[in-house]
Amino acid sequence: MRVDDVFEIVQDLRPAEIKETKRGRRVLGEGGRALLYSGSNGTKVYIVRTDRICPGDFKVVLQPEGKKEFAPTHVRLFFDLYLKRISDEEQANSIFLAFERINHGEDINKVVEDIKGITFPMELDPSDITIFYGSLLMAEQDWNYSDRGCKESKLDPPREFLMRFIRWIAQSEYGDIDRIITTAVRNRPAPEKYGVSLFEL
Repeated sequence: MRVDDVFEIVQDLRPAEIKETKRGRRVLGEGGRALLYSGSNGTKVYIVRTDRICPGDFKVVLQPEGKKEFAPTHVRLFFDLYLKRISDEEQANSIFLAFERINHGEDINKVVEDIKGITFPMELDPSDITIFYGSLLMAEQDWNYSDRGCKESKLDPPREFLMRFIRWIAQSEYGDIDRIITTAVRNRPAPEKYGVSLFEL
C-alpha cells in the first residue's frame, strides 16, 4: 500500500452523516472504518471516514491493546519522533529516512517491515506504529489540500507540509521541540530550508 492507495480505501467506506452549517461541516455520525494495521505491541491502526474537513476526509485512530482508542495528531507524531531522536540519534535516522522512502512512493508495509525491530529508550509508540500512522497523516494532508479535497496548499504534494516538520526534527538541536511544536499548532509551515529531502543531505 502506498500513500495514494489510502484514498481508494476511504472512498469505499460508508460516508459520515454530515450537517452543513454556517460555520462549516458538522459531523453527526462517523462513517465506516477499516483496520489497516496491527502493530508489534498489539496496537491496531484504523482509518475512520469523517467527511469533516472535506467530503471524503478521514481520521486515523489508534487502539492500544486493552486501552481506549484515540486519534493521534501531528503533535503526537512530532513529539514521538523527537523522543526517538534524543534517545538514539543513529537509530532515529532510520525512522526519518523511512518517512522519506514513503514520501518518495515506496510501499508503506515494506518500509514498516524494514524498521519493525528498531526500539528506543524513549518513545510514545513503537517504530512500526509511528511510521504507519504517520504515513496515514501524510495521506490525510494529500486528500484535504489537493484537487480531491476542498482546501489549497502552497506545497506539492500537500504532504510536504508534514514532511518539512519531520525533516526539521531530524536536524534539530536539543531543546528545539518547543519551537517546532509551537509552529505546528499555529498551523504555520516549517522553515523553507526543510524542503530538501534527507536523501540529498
